[in-house]
Amino acid sequence: MRKKWFYRLLLSYFPVFFVMVSVLVLMSFLLLSEFSRRETISANEQYVRQLIQLVDHSLQEIDATLIKEIDTDEKLRLFFQEGGASSYYNTYEISKMMNRMVTSQDLIDSMYTYRYHDQMVVSANSLAFLDSFGDKAFATSRSAARSFYELSDARTYSEFQVPDTTVRPTVVSIVRRYPLLEGSQGLFVVNVSMDKINKLVMNLSGSNISFVQIQDKDGHVIAGPNQSGAKLPGTVLSKLDSDYTGWSFSGGVYDENLFRYASIFSYVWVIIGLVVVVVGAVWIAYVTKRNYRPIESIMNRITQYSNDKSEKLGKKAPDEFKFIEQALDSLIEQSNNYQKMHEEDSFFRRRHFLIELLEGSRQIRPEEWRTELLRHGLSPEFTTLGVAVYEIDKYGAMTAKYSERDLYLLKFVLNSVVKETAANQSISVSTEWTAAYQVAAIYHFPVELLEAEKLILQLADSVREWAEANLDFTVTVGVGEVTDQISGISHSYAGSLKALGYKTSLGLNRIITTQESEDNEEGTYRQLSQIPLLGRAFKAGEEEWLTLYRQIIGDSLASHASRENLVQLLNAIIRQIYKEIMDYPADIRELWKTETMPALNELRDTFDLAEELEEAFAQVLLKFAEQIKTAQESRSHSARIREVKGYIEREYANADLSLNHLCDVFGLNGKYLSRLFKEDFGEKLVDYMVRVRIEESIKLLEETSLSLQQIANEVGYIHDISYIRAFKKVIGTTPGDYRKQHTKGL
Repeated sequence: MRKKWFYRLLLSYFPVFFVMVSVLVLMSFLLLSEFSRRETISANEQYVRQLIQLVDHSLQEIDATLIKEIDTDEKLRLFFQEGGASSYYNTYEISKMMNRMVTSQDLIDSMYTYRYHDQMVVSANSLAFLDSFGDKAFATSRSAARSFYELSDARTYSEFQVPDTTVRPTVVSIVRRYPLLEGSQGLFVVNVSMDKINKLVMNLSGSNISFVQIQDKDGHVIAGPNQSGAKLPGTVLSKLDSDYTGWSFSGGVYDENLFRYASIFSYVWVIIGLVVVVVGAVWIAYVTKRNYRPIESIMNRITQYSNDKSEKLGKKAPDEFKFIEQALDSLIEQSNNYQKMHEEDSFFRRRHFLIELLEGSRQIRPEEWRTELLRHGLSPEFTTLGVAVYEIDKYGAMTAKYSERDLYLLKFVLNSVVKETAANQSISVSTEWTAAYQVAAIYHFPVELLEAEKLILQLADSVREWAEANLDFTVTVGVGEVTDQISGISHSYAGSLKALGYKTSLGLNRIITTQESEDNEEGTYRQLSQIPLLGRAFKAGEEEWLTLYRQIIGDSLASHASRENLVQLLNAIIRQIYKEIMDYPADIRELWKTETMPALNELRDTFDLAEELEEAFAQVLLKFAEQIKTAQESRSHSARIREVKGYIEREYANADLSLNHLCDVFGLNGKYLSRLFKEDFGEKLVDYMVRVRIEESIKLLEETSLSLQQIANEVGYIHDISYIRAFKKVIGTTPGDYRKQHTKGL
């Protein structure tokens, strides 16, 4: 068995090594070559694109300068004015302007202007009639065209009439009619030199590696290394078209340099790959030999031990690892007996026991109480028991300010303070985090109920004061009733949580007992009846809604409502406003769904103090009301519809007030008026008239002793039967019943 595993490892590594390295070297070369090729194409394409942008920008800049001169030059206007006498001074100034443009724009070869009514042509160098002008054919053809702007194909240009054998410059012409949007008086021609464009291209691509060639719309070469049209001495890598000129730009590299680069690249990497293979082979042999030494040492020790102690291990194994496996099996079998003692983790068992104790999910017997507390190093002895829950104030702000690790440290400090404060009074305490921001403490008091009640308040206040003085946050403590039974712990814990529910209205950084929470049990249910009025006022855009809102929330705060009741009240407000604005146009409904309602829901879920919530909630609603008002005023009919609304509010007592009456007064179609009113205020016009009358009648019911018939007449109803029917439909009860419930016998 000497060195058997060494050779086995060595012979196992080498085939894999050679195959993998060979494949990796080949793949690396291919990938790098492909990457290099793609990068070359990409770089060439970017270069061609930049060249297109440069040429296009230069031509557009010339065109922009020409447009500016055409649009602003008063002398040009006088020159083109049909029947006007163009002075020589004006002509001179126009010629000077052309010279200035030719000088300032490097690509301009020449330019001229042609006036239709007298066939006059003015260039930078001359003044002549069209018949004697060298570019007569082009000017005549352009004057017959209908387009206000044109970029011509490449052509030859001569300002004077010269023999055909004379060499003429090649240009492309930018043609603009005068005036710009009519083109009835003449045209402006700017000739851009193709020689200068070619020089620009050659200067930018003037290396011995890459080239760029430009072709016009008909495929004629107009710029590049080979303007004769012969085949290019290289490979075209990219071909792009200009949206502005319509020219085709072809970019590529000369093959000679490209192949030389690829060849050198491949040779270098092949040599490097071979060197890596040789070095890797030597390295594996060395590492294999070195790694075998620990195995050899283990084998010698196990063999020596098995010869003395274990007949089973003395059996011959096929190789070293099988021999080691037999030894490990024996060790695992011995360790299994110890592992069974630790199947349940102590920490999780303690937490599970305390959670069950606090929640009362199962009955804990005294024997189990003693066993579990002793198991975790806690004293099971007590005369009375009490629960206090310490809640971190404004925990949402804490999570935004501190990292998870820092929060864990701060909570560890708070937990330690709870334990140390109790230890200083020789009181045993069990603590457990029942929520991310709440730690529950079960105190084991050696005193009777009355004294324990005072003691738990002292301990809670000591922890609260220490946190306020030494930590970056405060805590509010909910204290449950003290009990002398283990089964009473869950009741005390429930009372602590209930007491903490009132911290939103009673305040933060304080102690709240179960008795205080019971004193504030009335809740906010009487405010729920006012919410429909709030919703309707908000829908109608009446400022009264804000007063109603503050009254509803203020009454809840005055009654020290719990967080649960406040959340219920806020949900009712959100639902009512949502119900009311569903009649508004789609843009306002979308604004409510995407912005306002999510903001209100977040405030409802994250508030700590009711006072802070009241103002923040109002600000969100005020912003939404302003957005509704802005959307309404942006409509063209908004002012007219507001006049209709104001008329209804003034003339509600008029028995003739109806949809037909409003149509006669404002001269609008009934269906059209109703639709516009609902778009602006989200309520049918007829329903709004009824609501105004009913709301006015409510004031009379509460403040006067008029009969129902008199009140009906005061608000525009001829018969009290119609009034009673409308009142019950809007309010849900009859006027008589309403007066009994809300008045004192006026």
